[in-house]
Amino acid sequence: MYNTYPASFTRMTRLLAGVSILPALFLPFYEAFLHGGRRAMEINPRAAAYMAAHMIGAYCTILAGFGLIAIYLRYHERMGRGAPLSLILALLGQISYAGLLFIDGFFNPLFAHFDPALQTQFHSPDFFQAVAQSPLLQSFGIALYTPFLMSLLLIVGYGFLGILLLLKRIFPWPIGVLFLVGGVILGIDLMVPMWVEIAGYAAEGLAIAWSAWLILRESQPVARAKPVA
Repeated sequence: MYNTYPASFTRMTRLLAGVSILPALFLPFYEAFLHGGRRAMEINPRAAAYMAAHMIGAYCTILAGFGLIAIYLRYHERMGRGAPLSLILALLGQISYAGLLFIDGFFNPLFAHFDPALQTQFHSPDFFQAVAQSPLLQSFGIALYTPFLMSLLLIVGYGFLGILLLLKRIFPWPIGVLFLVGGVILGIDLMVPMWVEIAGYAAEGLAIAWSAWLILRESQPVARAKPVA
């Protein structure tokens, strides 16, 4: 199949795909080596580093999201009518997760300093028990559950994208599975151990980087044959 898109369109797609690869591949290393622990006793000694690490993770998440745009630009025709919705949901989920990292990096060290016990419980599967025991948390009202809505958006967005890629057979099937697995794990990251969360970052990062690499390979410009004198 010949590429019928304008050259400028193809260059933009390649640029977005290329920019996303390294940040996507760095995500599991960020989680494993920079993020640090979730408990107050692990956060307080390195509060400044904890904040800086989350800023790095957030920016890498945003840059990795460019790969999602590249997928849409390159394959939206083959993806069919569900292409715009899959891009919107997956991209909103990606940006929402980056927002959560910004929020966590700023507020979590403060929370860990002023109420270590509650912070540790809040960032654990005992979240609802922590809310029930804290008038301070309850005072936030429905806004307190905004991170869960954002996590749900990530699960739905990556799930829809992964299923669509599997059904349309645009990429090798493991890429679709990686999107599904990464979305689910990162959507429930506080309910799973850290090593599982690292696996979620690895699945998401590999899915984006792999698909971006395939886009770069497929959209390489073809050299024109020189006329024979």
